Amino acid sequence: MKDHDPSDEAMRPDRREFMKKSGVAVAGAGVMSTTALLATPTDAWAQALTALDAGEVKTLLRMTRDVYPHDGLSDGIYMKVVEMLDAAAAKDPATDKLLSDGVKELNAAARNRFKKDYTAVAKESDRVAILQSMESTAFFQKIRGDMIAGIYNNPDVWKVLGYEGPSAHLGGYLKRGFDDIAWL
Repeated sequence: MKDHDPSDEAMRPDRREFMKKSGVAVAGAGVMSTTALLATPTDAWAQALTALDAGEVKTLLRMTRDVYPHDGLSDGIYMKVVEMLDAAAAKDPATDKLLSDGVKELNAAARNRFKKDYTAVAKESDRVAILQSMESTAFFQKIRGDMIAGIYNNPDVWKVLGYEGPSAHLGGYLKRGFDDIAWL
């Protein structure tokens, strides 16, 4: 049998300490890889689009998140709306001009107020104030209208928001939880 050497205990890491450090390392690696993947999501998407340039895509993505904010929805959901806008702009020169001019106007309003482009304005409340000043424009109404269909007609969004989807094919809601409102 081997004699007990106290230096062995000094060399052997404490299990708790090992778990803490390895957990931090794994979390750090996850954050770094996620940051690397998500650092410029609009650049990758912008390459697949035909009418909008990368700057317009970035601005429209930020705008769509500000117009209908849902923390539980990924940028991918909002990007689908931007893809719909790009497809409409590719088919119709008037829509292309509306979107391009609208993005320029949005960025100009941000520069006038904050000396930054719209996407660089840090506070959400400041971006919302800019959008509120543009609510009556055709550009804003186009984005808002396309977002209603693009976001709230998306079954992936339904799951996040807790909507079970249409029920007509199941006989309606009357016998499927219509009166299951526990908070009343």
